[in-house]
Parts: sequence; structure tokens; C-alpha cells
Amino acid sequence: MSKMVDRKNRFLYMFGIGLVISSLFKPLFFKSEPFFDDVFITIIIATVIILEGNLRIDTWLGQKYSWATLPKKRVIAQFLSLLIYSLFLLYLLMFVIHFLKSGKYDLMNPKMRQVLIPATFVTIAVLAIDIGYQFIKAWKQSLIEVEKYKAESANAQLQNLKNQLNPHFLFNNLSVLSSLVYQNQDKAVDFINELSKVYRYVLDNKNAELVGLQEELDFLAHYIYLLKIRFGENITFDIRIDESENSYLPPMCLQMLAENTIQHNETSNANPLKVSIFTENNRLIVSNPTQPRSDKSESSRTGLKNMKLRYQFFIDDQIEIIHTEKKFTVILPLIKKK
Repeated sequence: MSKMVDRKNRFLYMFGIGLVISSLFKPLFFKSEPFFDDVFITIIIATVIILEGNLRIDTWLGQKYSWATLPKKRVIAQFLSLLIYSLFLLYLLMFVIHFLKSGKYDLMNPKMRQVLIPATFVTIAVLAIDIGYQFIKAWKQSLIEVEKYKAESANAQLQNLKNQLNPHFLFNNLSVLSSLVYQNQDKAVDFINELSKVYRYVLDNKNAELVGLQEELDFLAHYIYLLKIRFGENITFDIRIDESENSYLPPMCLQMLAENTIQHNETSNANPLKVSIFTENNRLIVSNPTQPRSDKSESSRTGLKNMKLRYQFFIDDQIEIIHTEKKFTVILPLIKKK
């Protein structure tokens, strides 16, 4: 039913254009003839046929040459095909009108040339405007689709990166808890209480793109408490934050960096680990001495790669990683919200 309505509206639109063209065309080239006659009707019918044919040719070309992928071929093919089709019908129209008026089968006569030449220029101008409009419309649509695809792709990638955090974080802490249950049940109870607070933060911010620096520091304090239960005085954190107002970063970055220090460095009575966290020039710096573990395996640096990718969604500044024989430092740009 909807197609029938569309066809009806399209026919009325084309008929209206034909009526306007015929009203202008008839007095201009057939002044001595009655206004409403067979010539008037013929012009309307020919206009409808030309417009309908152009529309069908446009649809057919759209299946073969996309504006987005083959714009040059589409312009050339559409211009030539529509021009040839339109001129052929214009000539046929002039031939029919001449036959109706004179009853002669002249392939070309002065009157036909008089009408066909300006009609050709008008047709070229109309086609140029139409093709230019279609090209700009298709170009804008392609830009919209590209931006939409980028946004959807970015959201999907960001969500995927955030989904990688929760299982990793939970697995590591459950491993610690399973050890504490056998070693020290009182510490295990404290660990469970603090872990519930920590994981509450994870759940509350699982859909957050950015969190305030102070909020992240409060979360880190709970996580450090968990580390203290396990390592005691074998690990210390020196935190000096001068600028936290209106400073943001992706959630759980500090926790991930603190976890990396434990994972890749020795933490013992003989060799305690000191982690420094401070701000400088709108950057958050996390640094620790390089103390390789004897049982250390080759690192895939998945956490740092994840963090770099998450940062790319928000700012152009890159995370800096400085690794020397004596020190390992990660520099995070702080993100300012306007």
C-alpha cells in the first residue's frame, strides 16, 4: 500500500513539473497555437516519461556505482546516460509535435532545431544541478556514516577494554585471599571487608569513562590496605599530590600500576619496595626502584597496553614509560574537563 501511495505522490509531482514546463514552453515556441491543445498534453506526458526514466536510471546506477566508493564513474555514467536518454526523448517529443501539427515525417526541421538546442542546454544545466546535489548529499551521508562507525567502534573497543579489568582484578585478589585463609584468618576477614569496598568501587565505576583523581586516590588507599595485609612493611607508598581538583583519568589506572609493582618486583624484608606517586606539571607520576623478582616471568605488559588504549579515547597526550636498570616510571597525563 505504501509503495502505491509513493508512486501516486511521485506521479503527481512529475505531472506538476510537466504542467509548469508546458505552460512556459508552449507560449515561448508555439505562440500562434491555442494554449490547451495536443501539443500542451504531449509536453506534459513527455516530461513525466523523462523524469520517471531518469529516476529509474539513477536507481539502476546506484546498484552498480556507489557515490561513496566510485564517485567519478558514477558522475560520468549518470551524466552521459541521463543526457542521452533525455535528449532522445526531447527529440522524440519534437518529432511527435511536428507530426501532429503538419502530418509530415521530417527527421529534422528548423522548428525542431529551434526548440531542441535551448532544450539541450536546459537539460544539461538541470542534470548538472541534480548530479551535484546528489553527490553532496551522498558525501555528507558518507561522513555521517563514517563518524557513526567510528563512534560505535570506539565505544565497543572501550567497553571491551573495561571488561578486561574486572576479571583480572578479581582473579588476583581471590588468589591472595585463598592464601590468607590458611595463613591468617583474622587478616583474611579484614581482607574480605576491604576487598568488598574495593570491588564496590569497581562495580560503581565499571561504566565510567573518567573518574576524578581524588576519587581514584581514595580507591587506591583501600587497595594499599589490601597490600599491607599481605606484605606488611615490605611495601610502602609515598603519595604527594599537589593538584587533584578538576583532574581526571580512566578508572583503576592507579590500582593497575600499583599491582604491576608487586607483580614485577621483589618485595621482602631484605629488599622492601617503595613506590612513589606524585603530581608534576599536570601529570601523575608513579615510580618505583627496579628490583626484579627471582621467579619473574616474561611480562606481556597487557595492563600498560590496555591503559594506553584507554587514554587514546580522550586525549592526544601519550602515557610515558621510562625503564632503566635502577628505576621504572610511568607518567600519566591528567585530563582536564572543561
